[in-house]
Amino acid sequence: MIPRKHLSASSLLGPVLAAAALFPQFTQAAEPGASGSLFRSAFGDGLEKDYGIKVHGWAQAGWIYNDNGSDDVSKQAFFNNDEGFNLNQFALAIEKTPKGNVVGRVGPFPGPMPQEADWGFNVTALYGKDARFFKTYGFDEDLGVNRDADGNDENFNIAQAYLDFYIPVLGGSNLMLGVFHTPLENEIGFALPSPAPTDFYSHTYSFMHGPAKHTGALYSFKLPQEEGGSMLGFELGLVQGWNNMQDPNGDPDVIANLRWRSADFRTWVDWENIYGNGAGDSFAECACGSPIPAGTDDQDLTRYASYLTVSQVLDERNRVAVEFNYGQQEDAAFAGFADKGNAHWYGTDFNWYHRLGDNLMWNSRAEWFHTDAPVHVVMANIDPQTGIPDPSWGSFYGFTTNLAWTPVPNLRLRPELRYDIHSGSGRDAFGDGREDRQLVGSFDISVFF
Repeated sequence: MIPRKHLSASSLLGPVLAAAALFPQFTQAAEPGASGSLFRSAFGDGLEKDYGIKVHGWAQAGWIYNDNGSDDVSKQAFFNNDEGFNLNQFALAIEKTPKGNVVGRVGPFPGPMPQEADWGFNVTALYGKDARFFKTYGFDEDLGVNRDADGNDENFNIAQAYLDFYIPVLGGSNLMLGVFHTPLENEIGFALPSPAPTDFYSHTYSFMHGPAKHTGALYSFKLPQEEGGSMLGFELGLVQGWNNMQDPNGDPDVIANLRWRSADFRTWVDWENIYGNGAGDSFAECACGSPIPAGTDDQDLTRYASYLTVSQVLDERNRVAVEFNYGQQEDAAFAGFADKGNAHWYGTDFNWYHRLGDNLMWNSRAEWFHTDAPVHVVMANIDPQTGIPDPSWGSFYGFTTNLAWTPVPNLRLRPELRYDIHSGSGRDAFGDGREDRQLVGSFDISVFF
């Protein structure tokens, strides 16, 4: 049981709120929130109360502009490419969360191990500009709306479709089977309900260079512990590479993660890793699969990515998180532009979350990211007419700050500023290749129902 004095501090940790239904000691009230409110008002709360099945959704749209006269806000404004209005996400989800003391992709929670097995599921459909980055090759990339869409159009996909099991073994275990968003990266936003509730409208370069989702199995477990002590959990996964249901090279990737939580739940340490064959799993014709192309599907080319994140609640109004990341791709497709065969990327980002009031957050982020050779398709700047790349690589520096205001539980308003500098070789990263720095301003609205 977490002491009451830590309740407001713990509320700064998003996954704690997401797991509130499983662990009521984390919240002072058990009343339903904004998520699922539309379905409950139309059909009542019987489905959720009696069977634990929740139907909910969200919509996110934003306006974004830069300071250089071009329409190009790509790279630093990821997921957005063009200035102006963007319908980022319109999503509908139906899910049942199993009751347990381990949440897949989040980690272990305090308290005794529940002795009864339980099961659940999640099916999430997503439409919008962001959906083109969440397509799964061999599953939803070839839908008609996606075949006819260009790089600036909305896409549709089944963002998640998995079964979820709680098993009372070891100190508590969770098994996910199906299509699910990645357990890697500090800013992915899952196992929260969607990318939309993440703390920033734009995303880090480390986020861009990681996988978005996987198809396969992920097993999470908590080691037995003394009551009131710190918690240690592990995750092991076997998946079809990055963003694929069909991986043409035929080799599964391995996920291995470690998650430690302090006894008071104020300190979280997450070390996340994925290792496998990165050959032939990127597909230009559908702009899907891995964003890091390399070789052909009959080769064996090592790809590895690792993330170490430390998060600390300082007091009831402040939380900080720092992420260190590293990745490598053998025989990367664009590395030859830097006279290299293999490509490496690494960096760090520091996040500060400050609660100004009950419904107002001030979030800031500083990041440094380096690639010794071009590796990501977005960084390749491929000409849509000729197909010839003109890539950017080197060091990238970014600073982001925003205010997130929630005047009512169903609505979030968020103005954001982001400033980036590119120092390196190849084409300048911003303003259609004419600028090595750029200021981007955005304002996004999220509605939860």
